[in-house]
Formats: sequence, structure tokens, C-alpha cells
Amino acid sequence: MPHNPHPVHEETERERKARLKRAMSLDSQRRKRKCCKFWKSFKDLFNDDDDDEVNTSEYSGPPTPPLVPPHRWKAYGYWARPTLNGVQVHNATPRVTPPISLDPDYVWDSLRGPHQSPHPENWPARVKHPALPPRPQEWSSPQPGQPLPFPWEVQLNPFLQHRYIGKTLITFDIGREPSGIIYTEAEPATIPMDDSDRAQPASWPFLTHMHIIGVADDPAPKFPWPIMVYNARGITCGDVFSAISTNFQQHVTAAEYDSWSGRRREMAARAYHTRVRTSNTFNPHDIPGDDDGLRRIDYMGDKIMFRGLEASPRKDGTWLMFVGPP
Repeated sequence: MPHNPHPVHEETERERKARLKRAMSLDSQRRKRKCCKFWKSFKDLFNDDDDDEVNTSEYSGPPTPPLVPPHRWKAYGYWARPTLNGVQVHNATPRVTPPISLDPDYVWDSLRGPHQSPHPENWPARVKHPALPPRPQEWSSPQPGQPLPFPWEVQLNPFLQHRYIGKTLITFDIGREPSGIIYTEAEPATIPMDDSDRAQPASWPFLTHMHIIGVADDPAPKFPWPIMVYNARGITCGDVFSAISTNFQQHVTAAEYDSWSGRRREMAARAYHTRVRTSNTFNPHDIPGDDDGLRRIDYMGDKIMFRGLEASPRKDGTWLMFVGPP
């Protein structure tokens, strides 16, 4: 038998691909077994029942509330604060009388006076009108005594959701009146937030109480002025904006000022001198002046712009507010 220097033939490309495929399959099975062992040991830390097995293929994480698309929030706002005959009316106010049938043309004409002056008070709330969009069915009216869902069980309105980076949907100086809120996306134009958008629900489902206990990144161990937002008919975005603005426009008491650290006082002084010399968004002549007095907003330094809300990490049903510089 002659000598053969190549007793083993060279591996073909097809054989090489088959070998690599088998190796990858074996490696994948090993990783899967290790992952299953990890989840089993992790579950055993909290469960004494050794007979239960963890099915990692069915693990989907914590449950999340259903997503309400942006156009449904807007639809509710248009129903709650519609504009008819050029007059914006209040339509979400509960009707105190039984449902009535009115002539649509009569209702339309009643919104204008003899000289075309607006009369929104003539609008009968929740009356059916061909020019009025239907009430969105996603939001039912809160019932007295009904337990509230936890913050992590609700979906916040897009105007209230915390934005980690980038621009927010609105520009809201929490130390100013909510009437100064403008749409960020409209910049450099200055377009004030419409009342129909303020009338949008603050959350899905409706909440009747929202307790904002603090401001993120505040170095103080406890925020001195927690904010309670309340509306028995369901909290709207406007309710949240008004509660925040009212809170931070309050004057600081002597006792509160004395409790601040030296650094906090210096920061508040700089913020105060900037604020009293800065005009209002829509009225350049509306300047507070040097005799305005120290207000809670000055405590915030340059962190005066609203960036949204999140459920408090304390998991006690409260909320945390996020702010940033202009």
C-alpha cells in the first residue's frame, strides 16, 4: 500500500458550515440551561415551594396599563371645552337637570348676543349637538368612595409625562400663571396652550387625588411644600398646572427662610433678582419688581421649568415632580 501523506481529507465549505451550525446549537442549549437555572434559583429566594418551575419563555415583566393614543386625549379635551359659533364653552360640567332636548340652531345662536358678544354661559352642559364630538368612552366619571389606582397602574397624559432628555411638549414656568404655558413645538412662535388641552384628563383612568410629595434631585431631606391636586369629577391637566403654580407663587415665611442652609439662601437670592426683573411671556410690561418679596419659586434656583411627573419611588401612591433650567 503506497504512502498517503493526506490520510484525512480537507474539510469542505459545506462541512465547515454544518460543523459551525452544530456548535452554535450546542452553545445555545447550554446558555438556555444556565438561564433556566438562574431564574429557578432567583425564584427560590422568594418561594419555598421547590416543585414550581420557572418558564422563562413566558416571562413578560411587570404588567403595564393599556396605551391611550394621543388623539384620544385630545378628543376628550375637544369634548370638554368645545368651540361653537366662535365661543369656547364648558361642556364637562355635570348637568343638574334631567336631559333636555333643545333646537340645535337655538343653542348655536344663544352663544352670541345682539352685537356678537360671546355668551358661553348659555351653553347647556352635555347637551347633544351635531357640531359637538361624542364623549370618549375611555374615561368614566369617578364614583364616590371608589378606591384609586396606584400611580404605576395609570397612564399619565402626554403633557405630564416626564421627559428625560430633549424638549417637553409644553413650556411651563412653575412660578408663573398657567396662562403663560406655551407649546414648545411651536417655537420660535409663541402659541399659548389651548383651554381644550388643559381640559384633557391628567391620567387614564381618572384620578380624584394626586399628592406630589417632592421634587427630584432636591438636596433637602424633605420637600417643604407638598402639593395636593384634587377634583372629585376627575383631575385634568389644568388642575395639575394650577395646583403647582399656586404652590410656588406663595411667599416664603421667615421661619422657612431661617431653616435654609447658607447655600440655599444664596441660590434663592440669585433666583429672586433674576425673577423680579424678568417680564411675563405675553406681557412685556408685567415685571414683578424689587418689592415682590421672596416666593417659594426662588427656593428652586434656576430649576423652574416643568419636566413632568413620575410615581414616587416610595411606592405609597404619591408622585414626584421633575424640573429643569430654562
